[in-house]
Parts: sequence; C-alpha cells; structure tokens
Amino acid sequence: MNVKNLSEVKIEITNKGRGVFANRNFCKGEKVVIGHRVQILPERTNHSFQIDFDLHIELDEPGRLINHSCNPNTGIQNNEFGGYNFVALIDINEGSEITWDYETTEYISIAIPECCCNAYNCRIKTLGFKFRSTQISKKYGNFIADYLKKLNI
Repeated sequence: MNVKNLSEVKIEITNKGRGVFANRNFCKGEKVVIGHRVQILPERTNHSFQIDFDLHIELDEPGRLINHSCNPNTGIQNNEFGGYNFVALIDINEGSEITWDYETTEYISIAIPECCCNAYNCRIKTLGFKFRSTQISKKYGNFIADYLKKLNI
C-alpha cells in the first residue's frame, strides 16, 4: 500500500464496492495516484491491469481500487514503477471519486459486463481499446497505455 497516496486520497465503500476519493483538491495535470506494480499475473483477472498485449499486473492500493467511468477525471500514464500513474484530466474537488477509463489500458476488456458509472456518455459496457481505438485515442491522447500507442491509430 502506498502510504503517500493514502494521505491525498481515501478509500470508501460505494455502490460499486470500494472506491478512491480525493482528500484534497487536485489541479488538471497533477498526479493523483501513483500505482506500483506488486505482481505480474499469469492471466488476466477482473482486477488486473493490462500493461502489454500478453502481460497483466496487479497494482498496489489505492491504484487497484480506482473505479471505471466512461467520463473519468483521471487518465493513465506508464510509470517507472512498472504500473500506471493516474493523472487529473480536469480539476478534481476534494471528496470527488477518482475514476479512470478501463479502455485506456485493456485491449479487450472483461471487467465490466454492464457499466454502472452513470456518466452522461456511458457506453453501457467496456469492450476494450481494440473496439474503440480511434474514439479512445482521440479522447485521451497521451493518457493511454504505452503498448496501445504503438498501434498507430
């Protein structure tokens, strides 16, 4: 568990299970959570993060508890710890749930059979970057997994 992250965010129970919430205001472009890889997994799981086409990892908390949204307030960037940084896409107010779009790391997503993010632009389910590469690349720019950027969409 990343103790520094837990001073700036907190873990709470939501209708989706546990979630991560801002303990302070974050400005657009600021790192909100730094996710450290704790394990390479032999296969994908509902809670794994895809880091390459055939590589899935587990992140430490709080990173692994950040929920999906089709209209997230953070985007991801690969980091030097073998995981992902969650970077504010917009200004985030204290008390707001921290969210990210699973399709920015998952080539084919298995995590959400039916989305419950309630965003105005909810896609109902996450399919994965493979099925929405142009849409995701246009929306998030550099805030997608490095291995997906290699596809030159």
